Amino acid sequence: MNRIEPRSRRPQHGFTLIELLVVIAIIAVLIALLLPAVQQAREAARRTQCRNNLKQLGLALHNYHDTNLVFPMGLSDTVWGNTEITGDGWAWGVAILPYLDQAALFNQFNFNTNPYICVTCGAAPTGNQALVATPLSAFTCPCDVRPAAAPNNPGSAAAGKGSNATALSSYQGSAGPYDGTPCVANGTVPVPEVRNIGLFRVNSAISFRDITDGSSNVFAVGEVRYIPNGLDVTNTAFGSDRQYIYGHVTTGGGPKCDNNGVNNNGVHNHLRWTRHKLNGPLLATANLERSFHSNHVGGANFLMGDGSVKFISDNINHTDTNFVASPSNLNGPYGTYQQLSAINDGQILGDF
Repeated sequence: MNRIEPRSRRPQHGFTLIELLVVIAIIAVLIALLLPAVQQAREAARRTQCRNNLKQLGLALHNYHDTNLVFPMGLSDTVWGNTEITGDGWAWGVAILPYLDQAALFNQFNFNTNPYICVTCGAAPTGNQALVATPLSAFTCPCDVRPAAAPNNPGSAAAGKGSNATALSSYQGSAGPYDGTPCVANGTVPVPEVRNIGLFRVNSAISFRDITDGSSNVFAVGEVRYIPNGLDVTNTAFGSDRQYIYGHVTTGGGPKCDNNGVNNNGVHNHLRWTRHKLNGPLLATANLERSFHSNHVGGANFLMGDGSVKFISDNINHTDTNFVASPSNLNGPYGTYQQLSAINDGQILGDF
């Protein structure tokens, strides 16, 4: 009979508390080292998607120009005031829908009236008011943390002078180096005010031949981020939450293009200027509702007139030059950032 040897007993060692703490500490250090790299990679991916969106918008704008021999006007507003006029209140974003593979959406709009008119208004509006709530990925930067749509004068929605949901955009057209008055009255017709020498204007369409500074040296579209309205340290209103894709009207039923305040509907719902600093502080004096800004670290993406996309640094040369009528400084001198939004100021542009 075979003898069964007793199993050798070897001491079983586990991890000591100190060893576990050392391992956890090492893992924590590795995570701390890797986390910034992961965040940078995510930011790079978001920035790339944002650039691709702007490239899509650039192709759409160029295709629109090929078809119509001009770029779309920034905003249609044909009669001075804010009363409802047939076909008023539409912005450049809706004009390029057919060139963004959105012809089906474009064909559903009724351009014989304003963007907020309903067929039946109520809990589930139809017609233009339903369509303007449609979000579009081409107008959405992944870094722009915001709702897809926001109400605009919802108390007047039933009358077609407001909307319960208006799709928001992360991109606005460039209107020029000076902010202030976007339009003036020429009799009963609104026309661009002289200081607005950017690519997009009120009731005016620009062509490539008008861009004498060179299309590669001119902003076409820049980034904006959703900044809810609030009060700054001086108890003054600031914000940038009215940036819409398709168009807008006021509670009077028309677009009233000369509105330019933080709590107004006006041209700044679709266009911006470069007078104030890129990514300015959260202060009323920064005029965020008229400026470009983004959630990217260090700057913002801009679509140039030639269709290229460039990342513009927060530190770009900028002089905050205001418009003076007499003697006129319409064509400068002003800083590089302002030069980039003028299409024909004739200034020599340096590196940026």
